[in-house]
Amino acid sequence: MLWTVMPLEAVLDGSDSYEPEYFDVPWNDGGRLIVEKLNMDSARVVRLISGNANDYLDASIQPGTIIQYAPKNQASKQ
Repeated sequence: MLWTVMPLEAVLDGSDSYEPEYFDVPWNDGGRLIVEKLNMDSARVVRLISGNANDYLDASIQPGTIIQYAPKNQASKQ
């Protein structure tokens, strides 16, 4: 619920055009990070998927953390 004196149109203006770009990044021992691209060399961690409980205690990869990330160019399909 959102309580505000501003008109709803002003609060939600532009929210329908927001389309984040997500990437699946391999992590230690078969784990994965789902990240949202912010610019050319950084991304925000959105989700951590891992079978190793210690990965969830690592503050450097917790959701919301901004990490340095530059996706590798994918080889063209033949």
